[in-house]
Amino acid sequence: MRKEFASFLLSALFLPLVFSCSSKKGEYLSLPVKEVDYLGKCGPALSATPVDWGVLGCHEFVIKDSLCLVLSEDAAGMLEVVSLNTNSVIGKFCTKGRAGNEFNHVTDVLNQPYVKNGDIFYPLEDYIDNKLKTVNVSESLRKHATVIENECYFNGEPSSLLDNDIDRMFQQCSIEPYEMENIGDKAPVSYWLCEGDHEKELEVFPKRMKYDCDEMPYIFCPYAGSLFKHPGKNIVVQLSSGMDYIFYFDFETGKHFAIHQKGTVSYDDAYPGMENNEMYFTDAAVADDFFFVLYWHEGNDWKAKSSEYRPELLAFDWKGNFLGGYKLKERISRIEYDALHNLIYGMTTNEDIYSYANPLRM
Repeated sequence: MRKEFASFLLSALFLPLVFSCSSKKGEYLSLPVKEVDYLGKCGPALSATPVDWGVLGCHEFVIKDSLCLVLSEDAAGMLEVVSLNTNSVIGKFCTKGRAGNEFNHVTDVLNQPYVKNGDIFYPLEDYIDNKLKTVNVSESLRKHATVIENECYFNGEPSSLLDNDIDRMFQQCSIEPYEMENIGDKAPVSYWLCEGDHEKELEVFPKRMKYDCDEMPYIFCPYAGSLFKHPGKNIVVQLSSGMDYIFYFDFETGKHFAIHQKGTVSYDDAYPGMENNEMYFTDAAVADDFFFVLYWHEGNDWKAKSSEYRPELLAFDWKGNFLGGYKLKERISRIEYDALHNLIYGMTTNEDIYSYANPLRM
C-alpha cells in the first residue's frame, strides 16, 4: 500500500446525449473529455414519501440487497442495520471502544458494501487509529455481535476496492503538507492503482490548472470529489465537487475519460477564486445500468448558500451518457438506490429520510 498521504479535504427523460469527444491529451487534463449538455434539462419534481427507520443521529447510510446500513452517533451501536422489507432496525453493531471488534469513530470512506460467499461485507474506517475494518454484516446478524473479517492500515484517502479485494485499491491521493512550498505547477493530487506491493500511477492531471487566487486551500478545490464504484464491475466514477466534471475510470477496458458540462469552467481555464466558485456534484447512488447524482450548480455558490435551494437529481449510464434530470422538493444531501424495491432513498441536511420511485423505471 502507498505511503500515508494527508487527507484534505418524474417520468424518465431519455434525452439524447450532446457531446463532442476530444482524444487529444490536454495540458492540464490528460483524459479524453466528452462535452455534455445536462444543464437545465430537468423534468417534474419527484414525489417523496417520508420514511422512519427509528435511527437517531444518522449521518451516513448505504444499501446492499435488502439491507440499509446506517451509521449513527450511538455509542452502543454506531452501525445500525435496517431491513428495507420492514423498514425496521434488525441489528446494532460497532460499539464505541478499544476492543478488536469495536471502533473509536466509524466513517464510510469507501461507500462500498459488497457480497462475498453469500454474506454482506462493509469496509469501515476507524480513522482515529487509521484502520480499515471490514464488518461481516451477515455473520454479525447471525451471532448478534460485531464480526470483523479483517483489518489493515488505511490512509483515509478517497478509495475504491477493485474486485472487492482489500489488496487491489484505486486511490486519489493528496500531496503532503510539506510539499506545498515547492508545488510549482504540479497538481496537488495523484491517482494510484495499488495491487499488493505494486503501485502504478495513472496520469490524470499533468500539471496544475491556472488560478485567479493562488492561496493554498483553493488549490485543492478543482480536484476534490468522492469515488463511487459500479456494483459488479471494476468501473469507478469520481464526482467533482468544485468543477462541472465526472471522471470515469474503467478498469475493465482500461479506457478512462471525463464528461464536462459544456460552457462551464474547464481545466484549460483559470480557476475562479472562492468567492466566485460554485458547488457541483456531491453524492451518488449506483446501480448496474446507471447511477444518480446530486447536482447543485444552478443558484448555489460558496458565497451565498440559500437554505431554500434544492439539488437536482441527474442520471447517467456507465458510458458517460446523460439519461435524464429531475427536480427535488427536499434539500437532499445523501442518496442511495434500492434495486430490489426500485426506490431511491434520500436524506436531508436535517436527517429526514424520504423515498422516491425510480423515474427511469416508472
